Amino acid sequence: MRAEYPEIIKEVIEKANSDEIRHFDLSSFMSDKSLEDVFEKIDRTMQFFSAYVFMELLEDDLWEDERYAEKEEVHLCSLVEAEARKYWWDRNREHLKLIDKRVEALKGDPEFKDVKEGDIRDKVIKDLDLEVYPIAIERVKEEYQELYEDEWEEYWKKEDPFRARVEYEYHRRYEMPRPFSHWDSRNAWQQYYFGKDQAGFFYYEQGGSGSSGQRYNHGFYGHLFALLSSEKPIPTYFFTYDSQNHFIFDRKENSLWLNFFDLVGNFWIDRKDSEGILRDVKKIERGKSLTKSW
Repeated sequence: MRAEYPEIIKEVIEKANSDEIRHFDLSSFMSDKSLEDVFEKIDRTMQFFSAYVFMELLEDDLWEDERYAEKEEVHLCSLVEAEARKYWWDRNREHLKLIDKRVEALKGDPEFKDVKEGDIRDKVIKDLDLEVYPIAIERVKEEYQELYEDEWEEYWKKEDPFRARVEYEYHRRYEMPRPFSHWDSRNAWQQYYFGKDQAGFFYYEQGGSGSSGQRYNHGFYGHLFALLSSEKPIPTYFFTYDSQNHFIFDRKENSLWLNFFDLVGNFWIDRKDSEGILRDVKKIERGKSLTKSW
């Protein structure tokens, strides 16, 4: 599929693979650089373009296939121990005072004179959990009775709420070519903003909705590219990371298209100013790999 990518995308991937790609770093969530200042000073000789990647859900029957997803074994404490910890979480201030008081008492005990304070603290915390086990057991029992009703004792014996638990977490593999491979699994889409200077160096940032920084980047660079596109058209390249983990090039548009979700919010801008800047930008329909103008 690599051969089907547009030449500029092939070049970006090649540069990224050899670590010859840089971040724009024109602004950040905590920066005081204004959009207007950056727009005024940015190198207009650069070749700007954007890439939009939409991620389809992985096919259900591929989650157990290690070629498509990683299966992680997670070890958890027993249900009763978890309930005991929850008891103290709900009484955090009291818990901390009790821990400090008992740690100080044990530090003066000759039996613990050679024991590290961290180990003493761990012992105190464990002892406090054990002290509330009768309460924790009753709470777990109530949950079983509510969930399983007349059969709760059968499930109690079978599942053993005193036994440490093992669960499995599944993590999808993101095997897109660099720089698209830095994918945040909280996103169903990401938009990338690229620039190539006259020396042949590439710069980029990525935006999405998965974190505050991503939302800021999407808003800042989306508006910046919209301003730049008013002077010279900025093309947009569309890709899909499909349900079988294939990174597929869909098409190129010769104008700037943006996902309008989270363009404002973390990146603060007056709404009327934003609407003016974005008035000629094509909107990407949310949740779609195929796009259309609204």
